[in-house]
Amino acid sequence: MSDDTTEQTPRGWRHALKEWLIGSEPGTGVPSPASGAPSIQAPPSRIGRYVVNRKIGEGGMGVVYAARDERLERPVALKLMSEMVGRDDTARKRFWREARAAASVNHPNICQIYEIGDEAGTLFIAMELLEGESLADRLARGPLLLSEAMPIALGMLAALSALHGQGLVHRDLKPSNVFLTRHGVKLLDFGLARHEFAGPTLPTLTGVELTGSGMLVGTPRYMAPEQALGEPVDARSDVFSAGAILFEMLAGRPAFGGATIVDVLHATVHDQPPALTGSPAIHAADRVIRRALAKRPADRFASADELVNALRELRADGDDSRAIARTLTRLVVLPFRVLRPDPETDFLAFSLPDAIATSLSRVSSLVVRSSAMAARFAADSPDLKVLASEADVDRVVIGTLLRAGDQVRATAQLIEAPAGTLITSQTIQSSLGDLFALQDDIARRVVDALALPLGGDVMSPTPEAPRNPRAYEFYLRGNEAARSYDALIQARDLYLQAIDLDPQFAPAWAQLGRCYRVIGKFIDGSDDSEIRAESAFQRALAIEPRLSVAHKFYAALEADLGRGEQAMVRLLREATRHRNDPELFAGLVHTCRYCGLYDESIAAHAEARRLDPNVSTSVEQTVLMTDDLERLLAAEPPLIGGGDEGIRVMGLGLSGRREEARERLIAMRQAIRLPAFQEWTDYLMSWLDRRPADMHVKIEGLSALRIQQDPEAIFLEGWLQCEVGAHESGLENLKRAVANGYYAAPTLARSRHFDPLRSHPAFRGVLAQAESGRERALKAFREVGGERLLGQHAGHDAR
Repeated sequence: MSDDTTEQTPRGWRHALKEWLIGSEPGTGVPSPASGAPSIQAPPSRIGRYVVNRKIGEGGMGVVYAARDERLERPVALKLMSEMVGRDDTARKRFWREARAAASVNHPNICQIYEIGDEAGTLFIAMELLEGESLADRLARGPLLLSEAMPIALGMLAALSALHGQGLVHRDLKPSNVFLTRHGVKLLDFGLARHEFAGPTLPTLTGVELTGSGMLVGTPRYMAPEQALGEPVDARSDVFSAGAILFEMLAGRPAFGGATIVDVLHATVHDQPPALTGSPAIHAADRVIRRALAKRPADRFASADELVNALRELRADGDDSRAIARTLTRLVVLPFRVLRPDPETDFLAFSLPDAIATSLSRVSSLVVRSSAMAARFAADSPDLKVLASEADVDRVVIGTLLRAGDQVRATAQLIEAPAGTLITSQTIQSSLGDLFALQDDIARRVVDALALPLGGDVMSPTPEAPRNPRAYEFYLRGNEAARSYDALIQARDLYLQAIDLDPQFAPAWAQLGRCYRVIGKFIDGSDDSEIRAESAFQRALAIEPRLSVAHKFYAALEADLGRGEQAMVRLLREATRHRNDPELFAGLVHTCRYCGLYDESIAAHAEARRLDPNVSTSVEQTVLMTDDLERLLAAEPPLIGGGDEGIRVMGLGLSGRREEARERLIAMRQAIRLPAFQEWTDYLMSWLDRRPADMHVKIEGLSALRIQQDPEAIFLEGWLQCEVGAHESGLENLKRAVANGYYAAPTLARSRHFDPLRSHPAFRGVLAQAESGRERALKAFREVGGERLLGQHAGHDAR
């Protein structure tokens, strides 16, 4: 490259070098560490043996010039510290640290340092002159395809791996420090790089430091949470930054947004970026990014090399690497506020938003939070910042209801969270006799308002529209009643009235099936409750084969009936069709566990949480079945599952912490009023008190309920009996559970509580039967594409 090629160099090059010098990220509002320092007005004609051609960048620390090395006859970039900054001892030390850090690593993906010098008191770094543009400038033109992002990510990570190999942490990885040339990626700016540790101990370096002017060092939008909090950082902090950059390359937007530094740092520490959707390869990439962006360093990839391996597996497995990623808009519909209470319409406050949310959940670019989550924020004026953080949403629908004669007027507002910006406000009026029109109109208007950010996604006509307006009113009233166990019988009767008026309304059949199952299992058992429930579910699916709610409810019943494999296969197919429904993956947590596929169950939980960090799953029970009691008890309920206290009690008891278990059990008994749960807590108390005879008596109290037909409940009963030494009765229950389709082979093979039975022929037969059932289920799981859906490797034999 000749001396005068600087003028032909793209603007992006000069802009990148300037940003590199300034040490701030465009658009973040983060000032440079030494902003306000005067520039070097007149360029020197030469520095040592370097002939200066022209200035190509300037910032708070100094200036970058295009120059020529006369001795070696090659172009260079010459970085000079400004005179004003040069008088600051801290700035001089940072300048030298940057130079030494960069010079200590020789790697093709790191900008090469030729010389570090001090010419008549002016500090300078001579380095290779790059031609191209920064990743920041490339991203200004829009997102990248996965096939475009992958080589950039791999080059960036290769540079990080070399840096980490020298015991250095970059600490300021961001798009403007990733330079794109014709020959690959070059990593720039080592001004904040520090030694990770001096020995085998953990590092003590803090990630947030202040310069002499008191400004934050680093770039908040790409900082790891521990760096933002001033905690020790290590290579995993750079992994987090790399994950944030990879997300932005695919999504075309930062992983953590905010109008101010405070907002960005809060999002980094507390919030999750929206899930990415698109091709299977995009979903797999999102899982990798999600792990890289884990809040706790221990949950991330341990090194840049580990992240590289995950991305290479993704590249080998991806069938459509040219697919475009889209961010899923996360939305919650809050209960509507009734302006004038009216017993005839008050039920709409919850049931109308619930129906709107159900309708919106079919839009492929939306992830709609559950009504249970929405009910937690039912205040007249919810705190949008708290709501955005805790519900993890980008948009909120709030509304009011007012009855006037036989008319209902609903005003619905779509609001951006957490900013509170009003996107649209709509007022819709309908007669009490046509509530579906009210719900459908609101849902369609919300989708219209979101059409642009959703990439033109439009909602198809509602396939399960009711044919009878009065039937829809009964259905909504049933949904309101079904919110509590106490009113489930009333809800059942309302659903029966709905289908009597409209036998072709599939959602009412699905909800009726759930009522039959839950009432029969926990409230008022009858021999035909499962038959009635299954008939209702089958009727719903015959009318509308893609009704997700029917699939979810039916899967739980089938698992109880010993058909967990069949339920798992159907949920896998539905989840493949509708990848954005976290409840389908929550159902897979349940059915995979019944099949003895524990790793798959935990992977389904991770996928559910990828879509909705607050979704409730039964993963705690899966962890209990792995017999990893330490993991079960160490995890916080909001982080690992639904917070099932009964599972916690069993985990504490099985690990010998019986007094602590007893305290939790007493609190649980006071909180749950259902007779079935009261009987179960009595059983657990007898177990903790080591009274096997009483355990038998207490469990007999459940004989009138269908919970005694659930093979998982039978297995847990047998496990606890074996733990207290009642091996004969315990073995009988284990046999019953496995015979009824609960293939807990890993638990039977691993748990020490079954050690006294290992030589027993009957136990060996139970274990063999469980292993056989599990192998069949694993084969079915693979054949239907479960490994690909949940991001597991082909041939993975999870236990």
